[in-house]
Amino acid sequence: MIGLLPGSTIEVELSHPGVADRLLAPMFIPGGLVLSQVAEITGLAPHTIQNWVKRGFVPPPRGKRYARDQLSRLLIINALKDSLQIESIIALIAHARAHMDEHAMGDTLLYNHFTDALGALGTGVPTRSALRTAVEASLADYAEPYAGAKVRLINVLEIMLLAYSSSVLHQNAERLLKALDL
Repeated sequence: MIGLLPGSTIEVELSHPGVADRLLAPMFIPGGLVLSQVAEITGLAPHTIQNWVKRGFVPPPRGKRYARDQLSRLLIINALKDSLQIESIIALIAHARAHMDEHAMGDTLLYNHFTDALGALGTGVPTRSALRTAVEASLADYAEPYAGAKVRLINVLEIMLLAYSSSVLHQNAERLLKALDL
């Protein structure tokens, strides 16, 4: 299924597991991205990104360079902002990170699980069982730092997928409405 990498302007084949990691990781070899590159990848205006940094939604860049976790957080926010309030998205990210091994799970890994689950989900309106199956497939190699952490992460990812699916459905409805030329 070809589509945009969630929260980005980058067209990819989402059904390939690990596509986000394979595509984004090489961008950070030189030491991070500058604001104009982040804006191009996300499709967000530079002042929007700076505002989110100023408001504490995204950690500030170091030496005017954005790290991979910062880009991942921006991508998550951008992917979900049409259906959830930004404060809710930040709380969701914090909840996910609070229930995982702090050394293993950052925003990048959360974003990778999200994109992998989205790719496994396919197209159409997802059912609850399809969501669960897609999320569990994306977490096949996940090792719980303590009992119950995986269930909490599954819940977070299901919410993210539902919110993203809702945004996509809304955008599709808007396009169809415009095509009617009312």
